[in-house]
Order: sequence, then structure tokens, then C-alpha cells
Amino acid sequence: MKKPSPVDVTAVVALGSIAGATVGNLIRHDVSVLVIVTVAFSMLSSGGWLLLAMARGMTTEVYRCSVEGCTVEIRATRNHGPERLAVLRDMATDHSRHGMGGA
Repeated sequence: MKKPSPVDVTAVVALGSIAGATVGNLIRHDVSVLVIVTVAFSMLSSGGWLLLAMARGMTTEVYRCSVEGCTVEIRATRNHGPERLAVLRDMATDHSRHGMGGA
């Protein structure tokens, strides 16, 4: 497992703070424990999903064929080496390698 970046830690702390503040407000308004637990888990799970989607989007390269009407695209994470990314980019952008399969 990779070490979390400062941005990851900051996002998790912000998410926890917002959820904690919301739970605190619910407690002050005498909301039932079941509702509080449901809201807290809902906020944490949806926030976690959002953070994961943003992180995945920031670490993904998308290579598309430039030929009009061709729908071939390759999504690759930046965890690959530069050589592998170059091969994937060449595969996606060279229309002769995939022909009419994506059109």
C-alpha cells in the first residue's frame, strides 16, 4: 500500500471534520441515534467515494484515436512506466493498428 500524500490526508481530515460538525449539530437538536449513525456513515461513504473518484481521475491518462468517428480510447494509470504509456498512446492514436473496430 502506498503512503498517503498530504492532499489525501487533508481531504480525509476535512471530510471527517464536516461529518463531525454535522453529527454535533444533530446531537444538539435531539435527533435519534439511528439517524445520526445513518447520516454519519452516509457522509463518510459518499465523501470517500468522491475522494477516490477524484484521485483516480487525477492519476489517469486517456489516449483517443484522432480519426473522425473512431471511438477507440485507452485509459491508463500513471503507475505505468513512461515506455508502457508511450506504447499505449501509440496504440490508441495509430488508427491503422485498430482499424474500423472502433468506428
